[in-house]
Amino acid sequence: MITLLLAACVENTQPGTSADSDIIDDRLEPADVEPVPEGGEQWFGPEVVIEPGQEVQYCTFGTYTGPDIGITSFESWQGEVGHHLILLGTNASPLDYADGETVDCTQTNAMMTSFEPLINAEPLDAGRSEIHLPEGMAVSLGEGQRFVIQSHYVNTTSDRMLERDIMNIGLMPEDSVETWAAAFALTQVDISLPPAQGSSLSFDCSFDEAYEIMYLTGHMHEYGTRFSFEVGTSESMAVEYEIAEWEPVFRDAPPLNQYERGERWFQAGDILRTNCEWFNDSDEALEFPAEMCATYGMLIGSKSPVVCSD
Repeated sequence: MITLLLAACVENTQPGTSADSDIIDDRLEPADVEPVPEGGEQWFGPEVVIEPGQEVQYCTFGTYTGPDIGITSFESWQGEVGHHLILLGTNASPLDYADGETVDCTQTNAMMTSFEPLINAEPLDAGRSEIHLPEGMAVSLGEGQRFVIQSHYVNTTSDRMLERDIMNIGLMPEDSVETWAAAFALTQVDISLPPAQGSSLSFDCSFDEAYEIMYLTGHMHEYGTRFSFEVGTSESMAVEYEIAEWEPVFRDAPPLNQYERGERWFQAGDILRTNCEWFNDSDEALEFPAEMCATYGMLIGSKSPVVCSD
């Protein structure tokens, strides 16, 4: 299972850090989080030191070795400088990245792999997210699935911070699943925002078949000023989700559009248009992961994630 496979990562502290008196110990312990769901698992992340002013992502790779199963819930917790902790799928083989290996994946476009979300939890706060699917509903986790647990940190303090994240997942046997759910993500990370000016970006995606939507939300970082998501056809587009004045707090906890069962479907071929606007008040161009543009959420009735990256 996931926890047993990555247990060695708990000891993956950077050399010498535990003895350094200038480091703030911000590691999470089991008492800091909710109990493990019955039949579920808890994962402890690698221990890493985040330097003052540093923004970095770490990716821990693994292979799920158990029988086909369903994920019913996901909860993540990070310390003071956490931005997100997410569960992704990857096409990287164990020869590329061994099971239990943790690497700096800040520049994902430089890695010899691609990622896709396995489950999109609803963001609650910096480093905190959760999703509990309705009874009988689950996300598919198949035997042999390669996965990545990605931790993103942004240290705006003047301290060196020692971090260790925790993740809980709920599980159920595949033959108990009544309805499958899956993540979707419409993303653009190939951006460069010039300094001391505003910028905007719009990109279109579409689904190959109709999907029922559980929830959706938009994602930018601190430099965002306006976000909208439109749905329609070449003859008519309608705004589905909009934040006219984006606030920095929405980086970690944006408003969500949540739908009741049967309330909202996106049809095959619908134009799904994401619009992002920023103002870069720094003296350097901003690129991913400092900024990004995305619409994401969860689908009902799909067994596989649906990803569009322009």
